[in-house]
Amino acid sequence: MKKIKLICFDVDGTLIDANSWLILTEGLGCSPQEHVDIYSRCKRGEMTFDEGVRILTKKYQDSGKANEIFINDLFDKIEIKEEAEDLISYLKKKGYIIYLISSAIDKHVEMVAKKLGVDGFYANSSLEFDNNGVLRGIKYYPDEGERKLQQLRELIKKLGISMAQVVFVGDSENDIEVFKATKQGIAVKAENEELKKAAWKTVDALSKIKDII
Repeated sequence: MKKIKLICFDVDGTLIDANSWLILTEGLGCSPQEHVDIYSRCKRGEMTFDEGVRILTKKYQDSGKANEIFINDLFDKIEIKEEAEDLISYLKKKGYIIYLISSAIDKHVEMVAKKLGVDGFYANSSLEFDNNGVLRGIKYYPDEGERKLQQLRELIKKLGISMAQVVFVGDSENDIEVFKATKQGIAVKAENEELKKAAWKTVDALSKIKDII
C-alpha cells in the first residue's frame, strides 16, 4: 500500500447530522415532504430531474426568502459534529491533505469546509443567483455517485497522487463508486449493505477512524 496522502469526507450524514437540501427547504418555509416526493418521483422516472429542479426552484422563489444573504445565514447556523471537528484537527496535525467531496449544495459544503479549515471541497449541486442576490436557478447532477468519482479523479490529478493514496469517508449509497475506486473507503454508521460490502473498514463513530489512520 502506498502512503496515504489525501483523506476525503462526505458531508451530510458523515460530518453533520442533517441534509442540506431539507435544511434549505424547511428554512425557506417550504414543505420537506413535497421536496422528498419530487425527488422520489424523479428517481422512479415519473418526471425528469430537470423538471423536478424547475418545480423546486419555483417553490423556493415563491417563498420570498430565496436570496443569497438569507441562505448563507441558514447554512452558517448548521452545527458540525463535535467528533468531526476533533477528527479533522487530528488528521491535519498528522499532515494529511483533507477535502470534502459531497452531493450537497455548494454554499453548504463551503460553510462546512471553512469551519473545519480543510484544504478544499467539491459539491454536487450549486445555487445560482442574479445580480441582486436572488435565487435564479439550481444546477444539479442526478448521478451523484459518478459525479463524486469524477471530482475525485480531477482532484488526484491536480495533486499528482494516485487512488491508492486516498482514503474516503462516507455513509451512503452515493459513496459506493469512490469506495470501489479507492479500495480504502471507511463507512461510518452505514445502513446501505452495498456500501458496507465496498468498504475497506466500517466504524460506528468518526472517532474510531483515529485507530485506522
